[in-house]
Amino acid sequence: MEAVEGFGSASIAGAEASVKGKFGFAFRRPGLGRVEAVDPIGRTAFLIIFREGRAWFVLPGRKAYAEDAAGLMMERFLGVALEPDEATLLLSGTWKAGAPPGPGQGEEAWLLDRDAEGRVVRGARGELSFAVKSFFPGDGVPREITLLGADASGRVKVLKIALDPAPRDAAFDVAFLSRYVMKTWDELLELLER
Repeated sequence: MEAVEGFGSASIAGAEASVKGKFGFAFRRPGLGRVEAVDPIGRTAFLIIFREGRAWFVLPGRKAYAEDAAGLMMERFLGVALEPDEATLLLSGTWKAGAPPGPGQGEEAWLLDRDAEGRVVRGARGELSFAVKSFFPGDGVPREITLLGADASGRVKVLKIALDPAPRDAAFDVAFLSRYVMKTWDELLELLER
């Protein structure tokens, strides 16, 4: 599986942040990703773009962004440090036995549990774990996933998903950020609270 795109909802509570709402996602191997959170009337509240081990958390309404390592930015969003390629595997249900660690994760591989049908139902790596609560009918693609990290827990529900869609490279382009102001993470959090 090289790519996933779709729409979902999340409810995550953690030490760094709490997130509750709907979001669109696109992940493409190797290392590309985009998460776009929307407000109740469908406007983009924020987006995160992942590429080449880096991530940009963008507030379009404020024309501001912060940049950091991909895993760290995912941890700020989801409360768990998933790399974009790991998100692709998790959302598509295509984990292989002894799945390798993500970049910057040391030598620790994922430990995976499968059900009688061979579908991955649980996984753990260090203090991070997930459990698949339900699947889309007829296949091994997760529909509802619970996540547990050292300082966060919650669930992600996939409402719609496309596996290996046509590439949309423009979704991962960050050239538009030249018109935005770079902020530190703390400065961006202050903008979010206003």
